[in-house]
Amino acid sequence: MSAEGVRLARDALADIELVAQLRGAFAEAQTVMGHTLADLGLTEQRYHLLLVVAAGGRGGTVQGALARELHCPESRISLLVRELGGAGLVETLRDDADRRLVRVRVTAEGERVLGRAITVQREALSSLIAHIDGDEVTRLAELVARMYLGLELTVAMKVPPPQPSPPRRIGRVRSVPSTTPVPRAAASR
Repeated sequence: MSAEGVRLARDALADIELVAQLRGAFAEAQTVMGHTLADLGLTEQRYHLLLVVAAGGRGGTVQGALARELHCPESRISLLVRELGGAGLVETLRDDADRRLVRVRVTAEGERVLGRAITVQREALSSLIAHIDGDEVTRLAELVARMYLGLELTVAMKVPPPQPSPPRRIGRVRSVPSTTPVPRAAASR
């Protein structure tokens, strides 16, 4: 095998190891998120519905749009909305312009629960790649783009700009009298 062939084989093995490592970390993050959602009284579907409703802002989201967004029958959405409403996480109201439409919006308690779930998810996802160095993250992003999206692209890490150092003082150094007492024997010499 040529040197280039050996290098390609090593790169392929490194990619496989990286994906396996990421898959294990992803499974662990999903477990953490699943436990958190259960503790908050949410299923994956309820959580997703809560996210979509919250994205609608203070005006809420029309229930029919939720069905389309979540690829779910309207009857299932109605049930989920009733369950979340019973838990005090969402509220429903009639649309002012068209009284036939029902809008769903997140309550203050729903925002609190959603914020907690998002925080745990963010922490779980951060821990997912915390042990992977920058070059591996770049390689992983390129691998995902190539394998799952069919795209050939190059990813670059955005490096934060260096922090400026404090300004240096230019000028004479002043002499400050010492406050250390001089022993008498040394002073009389």
